[in-house]
Amino acid sequence: MADRPQLTQLLAASAKGDAIAQGQVYSAAYDELRRIARGTLRQNAGSVTMNPSTLVHEAYLKISGDADRTINDSQHFFSLLARAMRQIIIDLGRQHSTVKHGHGMARTQLTEGIDQGGARLEDLMSIDDALTKLAAVDTELADLVELHFFAGLSFVEIANMRGVTERTVRRHWDTAKAFLLDAMPLI
Repeated sequence: MADRPQLTQLLAASAKGDAIAQGQVYSAAYDELRRIARGTLRQNAGSVTMNPSTLVHEAYLKISGDADRTINDSQHFFSLLARAMRQIIIDLGRQHSTVKHGHGMARTQLTEGIDQGGARLEDLMSIDDALTKLAAVDTELADLVELHFFAGLSFVEIANMRGVTERTVRRHWDTAKAFLLDAMPLI
C-alpha cells in the first residue's frame, strides 16, 4: 500500500494549490492504483476490455476534473478512485450493451467479490443500482462495497485504511451485503 501519511500530506498541499504536490500525489499512489485497477478489471472480465493503466488514468482524470472537490485524506482519495473506476466500468458496459436492464437476467450470488470468470453486465448494473440506493442511506457502507467488491481490497486492507479492526469491517460488510441482497430481488 502507498505510504498513507505521506499521501495525506501531499493531498493537503495539493488542496492548497501546490502544483508540485498534485503531481506527486499521482506518482505516490500510482502502483497501488494499478494494483486496484488490475483487480477491478480481473473481477469484471468480460464486461469491459481496458488495461489497468488506462483505467487508472481515466479514474484520476474523473476525480481531478472536479475543482470544487476537496480530498480529505488517503482513505477519501482511494474511495473516490474506487468509485470512479466502478462508474467507468459500468458506463463502458452500458455503452457496449444493447440488453435492457433486467431483461433475461439470471440469478447470481453476491459473494466476497465477483467471480474470477467475470461478472455479467446485467449483474453489474443491478449491483450498481442497489449500491446507489445504499449510498443514499449510508455512504460509509457504500464506500466499503466499492472498495471491497469493485476495487478488490481485502478486509484487512480496508481496516488498515480506515483505522478500525478487520472484525468491524466484516460486520459492516455483512450489513451492506444484507441491504444489497434486499435491494436486488433477482439476485
